[in-house]
Amino acid sequence: MKMSNFSRSLTFSHLLTHFLLMIGLGWGAAISADNQTPTLSKIHSDRCLPFRIKLEKADFKLPIGVHTYIHGIHHDKWLIITGRIDGLHGFVENSTDNFPTTLQNTMVFVIDPIKKKTITRSLLDPESGLTQEQVDLLSVTAAQGYQSGKTLYITGGYGVDSATGNLDTKNALTAIDIPGLMHWVTNPSPGETAAEHIRQIFDDIFKVTGGYMHKIEDHPTLLIMGQEFNGFYADPLQQPPEFQQYTKQVRRFHIHDDGINLSFTPEISLPTIPDPNFRRRDLNVVPVVREVNKKLKKSFVVLSGVFTLTTGVWTVPVEINAYGVPGMADPALSSTFKQAMNHYDSATFGMFSKKTGDMYTILLGGISFGFIKETKKGFTFKTDEEIPFINQTTTIRIDKRGNYTQHLMKDGGFPLIRSKTIHRGNPLLFGAECEVFLLNGVPKYSNDVLKLDSIKKKTLIGYVVGGIQSTVPNTETQADSSPSRYLFKIFVEPVRH
Repeated sequence: MKMSNFSRSLTFSHLLTHFLLMIGLGWGAAISADNQTPTLSKIHSDRCLPFRIKLEKADFKLPIGVHTYIHGIHHDKWLIITGRIDGLHGFVENSTDNFPTTLQNTMVFVIDPIKKKTITRSLLDPESGLTQEQVDLLSVTAAQGYQSGKTLYITGGYGVDSATGNLDTKNALTAIDIPGLMHWVTNPSPGETAAEHIRQIFDDIFKVTGGYMHKIEDHPTLLIMGQEFNGFYADPLQQPPEFQQYTKQVRRFHIHDDGINLSFTPEISLPTIPDPNFRRRDLNVVPVVREVNKKLKKSFVVLSGVFTLTTGVWTVPVEINAYGVPGMADPALSSTFKQAMNHYDSATFGMFSKKTGDMYTILLGGISFGFIKETKKGFTFKTDEEIPFINQTTTIRIDKRGNYTQHLMKDGGFPLIRSKTIHRGNPLLFGAECEVFLLNGVPKYSNDVLKLDSIKKKTLIGYVVGGIQSTVPNTETQADSSPSRYLFKIFVEPVRH
């Protein structure tokens, strides 16, 4: 994504001493014809929410930074595989090295947050038992993955084909035995290999990067939106890709896995005719819990993503039920919610209150079209067509009637950490291309949405791990950003009104 320093601003009217405590901010004037909608919904304060969010820097780090990875959890330990160990990709015109293949992540991380210890082992280890093709498949960026029991399933991703030197989107479905691969990393038996804990099958249905994959109970696995991209990455206006095609659909299939034999059965993709409104990638797809006819139903909501045909952001959410049926409100209606902040893939988690029927999705920093800026005259909502990095956190609430609102978490952003290297002294900007690791002891539903009513006091619910850290909001220079080694504790504190 191309960045610049262009921005436009709109000052709050009637801003009081307390930040965003009154009616919220919104506007009806055109902001950018590039985006899905010419207007955005109001940003409200967090004062009406029944909780507050606090992020604190953890007292340990990763040995090296990593982002855009796939992860799994077993007992109290975390597994990280795939991803990249550089910062934001470059934008050098006509370059074949904007995604350097040497900076694909070929390490497997096993993190013990209790002992504050990380052990890594390379997939290139001669004792891994893996072929170079398998290493290529396991070191991609922007793959899709989810955990079912002790198995981590991964599809697609973008990376090198070492046999040809080209980069492409992979067509593999990988099944990883999480405790087995952790054992190979931390305490291998004589002769044990990584390969014995990894199984793979191939089909073009899995050939997606920048999408999202998950399933709800016995329903199909859903591979939501994303794209196929083949060739070297460059600004498409300067150097069109060899092949780029968005899926604009929800691909559906059933995985059959007895621990030895791995196969799948496809179902019809939905909608059957790809929808231009689903031309989205690098998006936040979040699990939600809703009460319908006095029963709790699990589903997904697609929040924003990029890019429209004119390189803008998507603003209207897409709701997807457990069967994979997508639906989107009419963007032309004034009553339709249009997301104003946190538009790119970032750290997220969800909470549901059975007491009130409200669903809350928390979006932690990342990359955003809109952001809040403090000036001498007060607080200003600004927009930037080049989608800068931000440290701010918002919550999207879906009330029991299905109405959406977005709220700025006044004190919920990433803590101030200043750059000690390039652009020395600048605040580091976090949240993009990282994940939230929830702690086992926090009450949650089967889709990892937290049970908000069970949180009675300030509680550590998990950590933000890795991601991209940028020294400036907008950049076209690879040196301005880097992979983050930081971990951040996430605290949720209930508030009584």
